[in-house]
Amino acid sequence: MQQHFNYARLLRYPFSNYKNYGQLTQVKLDKSLLENIENKQYHFIQYFRQNGHLVAQLDPLQLIESQQKEMPGVLDFGIKYNDDIKVSNILKKDVKSVEELEEYINKLYAQSVGVEFEQIEDPEEKQWLHENYEKFMNEEITQADRVSIHNLLVQMEAIDHYYHKKFTTFKRYAGEGGEGVIVALRAIYGQAVELGVTDVVQSMAHRGRFPLMSSLLDFPPSDIFRKIMGENDLPQEYTFGVDDVVHHLSTSNKKKFNNKDLTITVVHNPSHLEAANPVSQGKAKAKQDDYGNIDQVLNLQLHGDAAFAGQGIVYESMLLSGLDNYSNGGTVHIIQNNQIGYTTNIKDSRFSRYSSDLLLAYRYPILHVNGEDVETLHKVSKFAVEYRQKFKKDILIDIVTYRKYGHNEVDEPSFTQPNMYEKVRKAKSLPVKYNQQHFRQEDYEKIRQKVFAYLDSEYEKAKTLKQTLAKVTDEKSKGSKAFTQKWNKMKFSQFCGQDAKTGLNKEYLVNLAKQSVVIKPNFNLHPRLQKYFIDDRLDQIQKNSIDWATCETIAVGSLLEEGFNVRLSGEDVERGTFSQRHWAFVDQKTEEKWIPMQNFAEAKMQGRLQVANSPLAEASVMGYEFGYSLENPNNLVMWEAQFGDFYNTGQHMSDTFITCAEEKWMRQSSLVLLLPHGYDGAGPEHSSSRMERWLQQGVQNQNFQFAIPSSPSSIFHILRRQMHRQFRKPLVIANAKSLLRSNKAKCTFEDLGEDKSFQRIITHKQGDRPNKVIFTYGKFVYDLLEQLEKKNASNYVTFTFEQLLPFPKQELELGLKQLDKDVKFYFVQEEPQNQGGLNYCQLQIDQVLTSLQFTNKSLNYIGRPECPSVAVGATVLHKQELQNIVKQIDSIL
Repeated sequence: MQQHFNYARLLRYPFSNYKNYGQLTQVKLDKSLLENIENKQYHFIQYFRQNGHLVAQLDPLQLIESQQKEMPGVLDFGIKYNDDIKVSNILKKDVKSVEELEEYINKLYAQSVGVEFEQIEDPEEKQWLHENYEKFMNEEITQADRVSIHNLLVQMEAIDHYYHKKFTTFKRYAGEGGEGVIVALRAIYGQAVELGVTDVVQSMAHRGRFPLMSSLLDFPPSDIFRKIMGENDLPQEYTFGVDDVVHHLSTSNKKKFNNKDLTITVVHNPSHLEAANPVSQGKAKAKQDDYGNIDQVLNLQLHGDAAFAGQGIVYESMLLSGLDNYSNGGTVHIIQNNQIGYTTNIKDSRFSRYSSDLLLAYRYPILHVNGEDVETLHKVSKFAVEYRQKFKKDILIDIVTYRKYGHNEVDEPSFTQPNMYEKVRKAKSLPVKYNQQHFRQEDYEKIRQKVFAYLDSEYEKAKTLKQTLAKVTDEKSKGSKAFTQKWNKMKFSQFCGQDAKTGLNKEYLVNLAKQSVVIKPNFNLHPRLQKYFIDDRLDQIQKNSIDWATCETIAVGSLLEEGFNVRLSGEDVERGTFSQRHWAFVDQKTEEKWIPMQNFAEAKMQGRLQVANSPLAEASVMGYEFGYSLENPNNLVMWEAQFGDFYNTGQHMSDTFITCAEEKWMRQSSLVLLLPHGYDGAGPEHSSSRMERWLQQGVQNQNFQFAIPSSPSSIFHILRRQMHRQFRKPLVIANAKSLLRSNKAKCTFEDLGEDKSFQRIITHKQGDRPNKVIFTYGKFVYDLLEQLEKKNASNYVTFTFEQLLPFPKQELELGLKQLDKDVKFYFVQEEPQNQGGLNYCQLQIDQVLTSLQFTNKSLNYIGRPECPSVAVGATVLHKQELQNIVKQIDSIL
C-alpha cells in the first residue's frame, strides 16, 4: 500500500499515448479533472488495463525483467483509501473499498496475466473485451475443473516420462515445462463445443505432440511406439508410400467434451515451422463452406515463440484472416513461448517486446499468461473462444513457459543458456506443484501408475502391430486414417487407372459457352468487354473455333453442373493476369460484381463456384488452397500465379505439401496450379514456371502431374479428368501466355466431344517414311511447325508432349513402333539448355528408345544455350536467341 500522493510522478506515465474507451473518452489529462473522484478511479483502472502487461509476472523462471519496474498506486491518482467507490458500473465484481479496488485491478492486469486490447479500434468491442475478460477471471474454479486440470497435467508428464524411459536417445520434443498448454487446449475444446462448434481444425509444431495426441486426442500410443521402433505408418499394400518422421503424425478423431461431440483434426506438419498455418486455415474454410456455417468450425493454431516472430509465412497467413474470400471467422492462436529458439536467445531473434507483436498490426487482442498459473490459463482460454465466436476475429494467447530439455532430449542446453538451465534444473515440475497445492501425493502416484500400465500394454501391442489398408480405411480407427467419411469412394492412385471419360455433347457445350457471357438486365458493362470479350466469344461459338479461356470456362461450368465445387484463387484471377478470363464482370457505376457461371450453378442448385482475387502473396495462398482441397474430393481447387515464376516464393509449399502429401501422409489433393509460362521477351521474372524443378521432383505415376498444353482442348479435358477418376492428385499446368489469344491455338467443339479425351501426345506427321523425329512441348510447337512448313520439309514426325508427368511412355512407344530403326531424334524447347524439360525428357525418351531397340538413340538438342538466369532481359538478345533456334531447325532439314 502506497503512503503518499506524488502527482509529478503520475504525469510521467504516458496517458496520452493510449486511447480510452467507453465513458473514459471524455476524460482529459489535466489537474482539475483529477479532482473528481470518479474520474480518478476511471483513470486508475484504465491505466492498468493499458499498461499492466508491462509489470505482469509472466515468466515462470523469472528470467525476464518487467518492462516497467512498478505501477502507480491509487494514491498516485489522487485517490484516498477512504473514498467511496464510484466506478461500480464498469466492474464485474462488487468492490467495497479503494483498497479492495487496488488489489482487484492489480490481480486482473498486473500479475499472471497481461492483456493488450488497446489496439482494438472499435470502442464497443474494446469495452466487451474488458468486461468479459473480467467476468471470466472472476469465475470460481470448481472442484471438477481442478480434478480435470490435475489429471491432464499428471497424465501429460507421465506420458513424457514413459517415452523418456523407453526411448532414452529418441528425439521426442517433450512438452515438459510447458504442460499448461494442454490445460488451455482442453478449455478451448470444452468452451467451443458449448458455443456450437462441432469441428476444430488444428495446426501445431512438434513440441508436446505425443502426449497431446495420446491423451486428449485419443491417438493410440501403440501406433506411436511402432513408429518410433522404425515401422511404417502407411499400409503395407501401398508400395508408393515413403512415410514421414514420427513427430509429424496427425489425427482426426471425434470425442465427447461436456457430453457433446467434437471432431478434432490436426493437420500434418513439415519441419518448416508455421508452414501448416495456412493449410489449417484453408481446410477449416472448406469445412465451413460444406456446412454453410462459419460458427461450426474453429481454426486453432499452436505456434513457437521464435517461429511466430521470425517466419514470414506467419505474416502472410495473418493477412488472409480478415479477407472475405479467405476468412474463417477467426482463429484462436496459442504461442507456446519457451523463451528461446533452438539455441538462440530472445535478444538475438527479435527486437519487439513480445513474440506476438505482429498481431498489433492486425488489431487483434492478445493475452500474455504465465504458463504455470493453469487455473487462470483455463479461464483465459474459455474467454478467447467466447471472443472468437462473437466477433469472428482472431485472438492470441501467449503462454510463457520453458523447455525442460534442449530443443530435443539429446541436446545439452547449458552450452548456450547456462543461467536459464540452472533454474530449470532446480524447478519443480508444474504437475508436481499443482498436485502439492490441491491434491495428495497418492493422487499423483495413482494417475501415473494407471498411465504407465496403459502404456505398457500399448508398448507390447506395438511389437506385433501391422499397418494395413483395412485398418487405415476403417472409420472406427483412432490412428492414422485415409479414405474415410467424405473420401470413402476414393482410393490410392496406384490401384486406379489414369484415364477418364471427359468429352461432352456438342449442343450442351455450345449452350454452356453462351451461358458464360450472359449479363443480367440493367448491368453497366464496360463497352470494350462487350465488343472484345462477349461478342468475340459468341462469334467463336458461331464459327466453331474456340479459344483457351472459353475451353477453361466450359470445363468448369460442366463440372459445376455435375455437382462438383470449383474454387479459383490467386492474384488477379477474376479478370486474369492477361485480361483473358473475365469470370467476374464489374458494373461500371456501382462496382457490383456479376459472375455468370456462379449464378448459373446456383440457379441449378448444383456445385458452388468461388472466384477469389488474392492478396499479393504466394506461399500463404498456395498453402491455404492446398488445405481447402484436402477437405472434400468434390472440390476442384485452382491457384493461379500472376506469372509462373512467382510460385518461387511459395516453393516450400510445393516441396513439403503439394508434391508428396499422399506418399508421406496418405492425403490426396485435387489442387491445380496454373503457372503462366513462355518465352516472349518478358525477361527473367516473367517467363518460366521453373518446370525443371517440378519435373525433378516427379515420380512416374506417383506424386503429382505436370502438363504443358499446346491446345485449348487439352485444358478442357485435363481439368475435367482431374475430377473424374477415383483418386485425386495435384496438377501443375504451365499455361502458355501467348496462346491465350493466338489464332493458331483454337479448337472445335468436336475436339471436346463425347468420343474425345485428354491426349498426352499430339502427333504431326509429314511423309510416309519419316527419317527425323522431333520431340517438343508447349507453345513452341507452333513456331516449329511454321518453320517446317515454310521450308517445305518432308519425312518428319513431331511428338508434342501435352503432359510430361507422368511421362506418356505407352503413347510414345505406340507412335515410335511404326518408324524405321535408323531415324534421327531431335529435342526442341524454348527454355535454356540447363532448364526446361530437356534433362527429364531425355532420360524418359532414352528408356523408350532402348526398349524399342533403335539403332541411333542420341537426342540432338535444339534450343537456347545454357543461361544462369531464367531468361535474358534485353530485347535484342531475345530476338537473337529466337533467330539462332530457327537456324538450328533449318540446319536439320
